[in-house]
Amino acid sequence: MITKTFEKFSNTSVGISSFMLLCVAFYYTTLELKWSFFESSLLNGIIIFGALMLSNFAIDTITRELTIMRSSRNAYHLLLYPLIVLSYPIESVDLRFILSSAAIWAAWRNMRIFIELTNPTKKIKRLFDASVLLSFSSLIIVENLIIFIYPLLALITSNIKRDFKHYIIIFTTPIIILPSLYVLLSFLSLDSYFFSSYFFADQPQAIDEHTFNLTYSYVPIVIVFVLFVISVIIKFSRTYSSRRRVLDVLGVLFIILTSLFFTMDQLSGSEFHYLSLPVVYMVSQIFAKKINSLYVNFIFIILIVSTLTFNFLI
Repeated sequence: MITKTFEKFSNTSVGISSFMLLCVAFYYTTLELKWSFFESSLLNGIIIFGALMLSNFAIDTITRELTIMRSSRNAYHLLLYPLIVLSYPIESVDLRFILSSAAIWAAWRNMRIFIELTNPTKKIKRLFDASVLLSFSSLIIVENLIIFIYPLLALITSNIKRDFKHYIIIFTTPIIILPSLYVLLSFLSLDSYFFSSYFFADQPQAIDEHTFNLTYSYVPIVIVFVLFVISVIIKFSRTYSSRRRVLDVLGVLFIILTSLFFTMDQLSGSEFHYLSLPVVYMVSQIFAKKINSLYVNFIFIILIVSTLTFNFLI
């Protein structure tokens, strides 16, 4: 059933994925909100759903249109993303991490399209869009400025024709946008909602007394990371293009450094959204080649059963 529904990109696969993300958004509204723009659960639910859909769109573009071979394209990532989100051990919701991560994935989508394009005008537009989105993610959490290093590394290491304008766009966009918005938001007395810091502000209570102890709620995410490690091995054994290898290395590097970064302080659980795109992208590579439907169903059944059991029943 799973293999038949998601083996091809269709209105059915998109509809099921969207409905699952809608359920995730509703579930998040039932949890304690640590940071949000509104007190209304409905408005927060709409914002969360929009952010999840934006992330899903970015993941779909990168996974299906830019990376998986045309002969082996499938839509398993549309099911993977909601399941992986549900596997996150979230006890409280911090919208800063959900919104800023969605902006980051939308930025990386534009960056990947930038790398693939050959038209100079379109390349500059995509790079500018990526820089603006990363600037907005930094508007929410200042430490996201560090992430500008990833498009810069992709620009330097990828085998593409570079222009000095590309470097100007990456460096000057946040310099122009962030101070201007800070002045405007301060004038409107809205600055308290923005320019927050992960390290230098009040943080949500950590899960399991500030530690990363393996409780029941961590079982699903551990299974996801086991699949991630397996998929990384498979992906690197299949990839021969130097450009793809560089981008894959950047994705793995992002996972490692981001995970270490978040373990330096308290966890709310929402931080796991920062890992969504590279985890879904890598795990989906398991299905990039023709694979027996029995194995596909087995993997998804493990994810579904573990998530329902350890996050909702126990």
